[in-house]
Amino acid sequence: MGASALAPLAPKPKPRSHFAVKFAAGGMRIAAILFVVGGALGVYGASQYQVPEGAIPLFPGVTVAVGILGFVFALIYALILWGFADGLVLLADVDDAQRATQRQLADLTLAQRTARGPFHSEVVAGSKPPEGG
Repeated sequence: MGASALAPLAPKPKPRSHFAVKFAAGGMRIAAILFVVGGALGVYGASQYQVPEGAIPLFPGVTVAVGILGFVFALIYALILWGFADGLVLLADVDDAQRATQRQLADLTLAQRTARGPFHSEVVAGSKPPEGG
């Protein structure tokens, strides 16, 4: 089998910086923190709200209960955003790992084809005729 029967090597994939993905994940994390802060400010604002004179409240803590409910929803949404941000970073890491694996596989294939690789000295030493004989 000649050298022409070998399939050509595919070009090695180049590493990526994933700046856009990491930037979007950072934006999502900032938004999550702002949602939590906004929810906490909503609870504080609801606790400071006074029922006007002459109005009959449904029950005394209705505004605080609505503020706490809003904070819980803001917290849930913040956790979802934070999870999506982590998912984006994990996808970028998986892409990096796959590209590194493809580069290593290309290096090993090239080393096997040229008989030069991590065990090149053993291959060369095994092909020499024995001395003294």
